[in-house]
Amino acid sequence: MSATIRPSVSLQRWTLADIPWHAIQRERVARDKELFHMVSAASFVEITTHLYTRNLIEYFDGDAEVTDWLEQHWLHEELQHGEALKRYVQIAWPEFDWERTYRDYLREYSTCCKLEALEATRSMEMAARCVVEMGTASYYTALSRLSPEPVLNVLTRHIREDEVRHYKYFYGYFRRYRAAEGSGRTRVLQALWHRLKMIDGEDAYIALKHVYAVSHPGEPFDSRVYRKLQKRFRHLVGGHFPHQMSAKMLLKPLELGPRAQHIATPILETLLRRLVA
Repeated sequence: MSATIRPSVSLQRWTLADIPWHAIQRERVARDKELFHMVSAASFVEITTHLYTRNLIEYFDGDAEVTDWLEQHWLHEELQHGEALKRYVQIAWPEFDWERTYRDYLREYSTCCKLEALEATRSMEMAARCVVEMGTASYYTALSRLSPEPVLNVLTRHIREDEVRHYKYFYGYFRRYRAAEGSGRTRVLQALWHRLKMIDGEDAYIALKHVYAVSHPGEPFDSRVYRKLQKRFRHLVGGHFPHQMSAKMLLKPLELGPRAQHIATPILETLLRRLVA
């Protein structure tokens, strides 16, 4: 295996105290239903990181470097994302009962977050983690760009920077495990595709379901409603989505040669522009 990947000396690059909560301009977001749904659902998913971190730590048991980083760095920063988004929601949309709605979400989601959902090998799970971090980095990049409210712009930019850094760690661990396991490019591609299809997985669906139930009392929530909301979100995000960054992050675990990378990047970028529009 390759050399140890050491976390940065500083445990965190920013704290909740660095966010100017007093400066939130509620009037800029109060009536924005799409933004409310997107930020609230994201806060639920982020603050529940402890559940799938527990699964990852169990899965990588015996690799102290990985489990220590997950527990002491990744988990801490992901939970901070959730706490920060939660505070933003509570200030920007004070009528929303975050605590009660989150309890309902957690009760349902906790039955779905299973160890069995992870990939069959450690290298492929690290490849899958790269897809997840690509998705979150891209999501918060788009949120930061489209936000009409300055504090949300600052907050999501901080989160985006964390997610990009997390991607680099998962990618480094992926390379270490791939070298040890001898995983071929076809297998890596399968793992990337499998996780990419799950990018709007159970956690996002269940989070949006519970937020929607509060904002639309009495209305049923099913896959049709979910697809409709996702279409509206994609339309909102489309012009702000970092297509090129996402394409490069997706392709990196395939470790293509320069020529293949040069050909594949714009093709994937075009595909992403069609999917996220």
